[in-house]
Amino acid sequence: MIVLGIGPGLTGAIAAICGQRGLLDLMDIPVCDNGHASGSMRNWVDVATLVLQLRDWSNRFEFASHGQLLAAMERPIPMPRLPSQTIASQFDTVGAIRATLICRASAVQMVEPGRWKKRYGLKADKDDSRACAQRIYPSATQWLARKKDHNRAEAVLIGDWLLQEHDGARESRALEWARSEE
Repeated sequence: MIVLGIGPGLTGAIAAICGQRGLLDLMDIPVCDNGHASGSMRNWVDVATLVLQLRDWSNRFEFASHGQLLAAMERPIPMPRLPSQTIASQFDTVGAIRATLICRASAVQMVEPGRWKKRYGLKADKDDSRACAQRIYPSATQWLARKKDHNRAEAVLIGDWLLQEHDGARESRALEWARSEE
């Protein structure tokens, strides 16, 4: 089974994970200029590039031969203290990604941050997400070397969470991680 984990946002990422082969690839959400010369929200998801990248992954990793392709994306939680323009951008980004994914995936599951983070014993510390993803998928280290790669780490962990949700027979690497940190 292949799953996609998505940490949405203009600085978010998508991870492709195979139950047998582990982490296949990781990409930042492609963005482009939205045509507005002023204002704080001048970018949006480059849907055309996202479609091309997903098509490339489909060919390289043979999505069709693995049966259904599942995806999980973190549900954004609007914070009242954020400007309305920021909230609108968040939901525009999620909608664009979700619409693009549904053309490729059998299902796109929205997951609350607290739900997937609980499995890994994570709170708000972004470095903990990077360390957890690197421990579960050592091959991810090449993509998670910088502090600002926490969004990539979250995409990996969301994908791993989904894989575990659909593969109850395998030992939970997340539980191993949480126990090792106690």
